[in-house]
Amino acid sequence: MPIPKWTIKGIVDDYDTCGCCGRRGLKRTVALMPLDADGNEDGTAEDVAYYGTSCAATALGWSQGKVTDTARAAQAQQEQRDAYARRMISIYAPIEFAPIRDKARVYYGRNHGQRHTGVKATEEVAKLLAKARAQLADTTTGAARPSRIEDFRRYLMLFSREGHIYRVEQVPDDEAERQAQDSAAQRHTERTGGSLVVVAALDAESARDVAYADDLTRMWNAHTWQATHG
Repeated sequence: MPIPKWTIKGIVDDYDTCGCCGRRGLKRTVALMPLDADGNEDGTAEDVAYYGTSCAATALGWSQGKVTDTARAAQAQQEQRDAYARRMISIYAPIEFAPIRDKARVYYGRNHGQRHTGVKATEEVAKLLAKARAQLADTTTGAARPSRIEDFRRYLMLFSREGHIYRVEQVPDDEAERQAQDSAAQRHTERTGGSLVVVAALDAESARDVAYADDLTRMWNAHTWQATHG
């Protein structure tokens, strides 16, 4: 069986013109990465072609249905990798320049099995951040996504009496709205016996991870937010 010349990377909304036949006004296109003679990816985001589903099907020798299903699955995997990258940046970027002892406590606290294996926390944190930033900078299936500490937003996390997060609210930029949100949250926690915490992260799901983390992680999260935003 001949080795295909392309692999599907996902579905793209940013390109509405087929790179094969030139048809315009498409609702979506399929991102195709070229493969070498051994079937390995042979290029970067700049080498990706964007075809309509019909032309992609012809290029791959598949049905349009298979192309669509495969593209959707590839896009879902891309979004999962993006979500993981946002979590890693939200947790580890605030400790990137922290003292080595604090960095080690945060890293080993989340990776207990590596504590006495010779794995160096400083190196692992650097690797995780580099990989996460590269993932969010990848433009294969769309524009680069926010990945800097400056892109963090604050989230108010409401905990139940049992210590479970049951509501996540993005903190407004407007001061009056922030005060109103805080007052309402304080009243609610007093009634329910719960608690609240405000953390900074790239998105709400990452904020949950930060809020559930240890005190040292949250301390550096707050410190970095203040240092970045004044």
